[in-house]
Amino acid sequence: MKNITTVILAAGRSTRFISSKSKLTHELAGYPIISHVFDTAKKISEKNIVVVCNKDNYAELKNILIGCKLVIQKNQKGTADAIEIAKQHIKTENFIILFGDVPLITGKSLKKLIRIFKKNNTGSMIAFKTHKPKGYGRVVLNNNKVTKVVEEINTSAKEKIIQLCNSGIMLVKKSIFYKNLKLIKFNKKKNERYLTDIFEIYFKKNIPFSFVVSSEDEMSGVNNLTDFNKVDSLLQNRLVNKFLEKGVLIKRPETSYFGFNTKIAKKVVIESNVVVRNNVSIKSGSIIKSYSDLDGVLVDENCSIGPHARIRPHSIINKNSKIGNYVEIKNSSIGKNTSISHLTYIGDSKIGNKVNIGAGCITCNYDGVKKSKTIIGDNSFIGSNTSLIAPVKIGNNVKIGAGSVINRDISSNKLAIRRSKLKIY
Repeated sequence: MKNITTVILAAGRSTRFISSKSKLTHELAGYPIISHVFDTAKKISEKNIVVVCNKDNYAELKNILIGCKLVIQKNQKGTADAIEIAKQHIKTENFIILFGDVPLITGKSLKKLIRIFKKNNTGSMIAFKTHKPKGYGRVVLNNNKVTKVVEEINTSAKEKIIQLCNSGIMLVKKSIFYKNLKLIKFNKKKNERYLTDIFEIYFKKNIPFSFVVSSEDEMSGVNNLTDFNKVDSLLQNRLVNKFLEKGVLIKRPETSYFGFNTKIAKKVVIESNVVVRNNVSIKSGSIIKSYSDLDGVLVDENCSIGPHARIRPHSIINKNSKIGNYVEIKNSSIGKNTSISHLTYIGDSKIGNKVNIGAGCITCNYDGVKKSKTIIGDNSFIGSNTSLIAPVKIGNNVKIGAGSVINRDISSNKLAIRRSKLKIY
């Protein structure tokens, strides 16, 4: 179905989520909660997306949600009021309602919703089944149509045992929906209008909602910090399963963490307690050993990283190279067949092919004002405990003796050594 607008409700105050910023901007797998929802919405609606926010989170959301219409719900009068505010910005006849704090919703489930909607063309919703329905709105059915959704506080003894629950996600026809939305009354206890009342209104008018069932995990929302950890774990499980299916061996996956856009080729091994952050690509045959942390890096084929290695953004580790234990790489390119085995810092550098860098070496790239570059040519050997004071260029086939401090360029095929005379008294 073409020309569907998505409305994302994101105006809640998140009073149960204790944080210094909006819960919607907290990151799951290195990506804001609401951005997960927004990206899924784009698959269905492209640029036809309306986000209803509040005045407090407007500025934060404006910075991360590009290409949508942000509208502010000035007064917190419930979800029915929030969707009323979006009305003038919905330019299509059909629209989907999503929630900014339900980040695991997939395009597959929304397409399933669209298919069932086509059969009745008035309203369809997503439900889920759970063995622990307490706290959720129960979906009451009649002849496989939705008669109403009953919130937990209003459920009868019979309704409490219903395991089919409301996700809140729905697809409706604008012209019908807004005529009936006006009939939703204020809840006397909270002085709010609840969108869930729309289901009973539709049923009484003989245009009941149809429904599809998706998994409980996919419909999980983030209301508090406990929920956040639960949803984060579910997303990690989803990422791990994707990698395992591709042929990535992840040892003890429950101890590792992956960014939402991590790319890992088949025949890669990930040992325990590894963190792979955003914008990381790991090519086939490489191994990432325990307690390593990768962020914004390309690891080429057949490399060995770690254990206890840290590779920071804008770094490239080329084929067959080794980055060993307690080595930090930052904004640097490491050539093919190069070994940096232990206790070394390489920053803002370009390292050639078949270079060996000994333990305790440091590129001194920062002078307190600016960062400078270190360049090391092919086949060079840098002895242990060497300090390379940037900017400096080391040629090909250079050997530098252990303990040297290098503060000027060295041309190719030279031996360089600089150390004070040993005195024994």
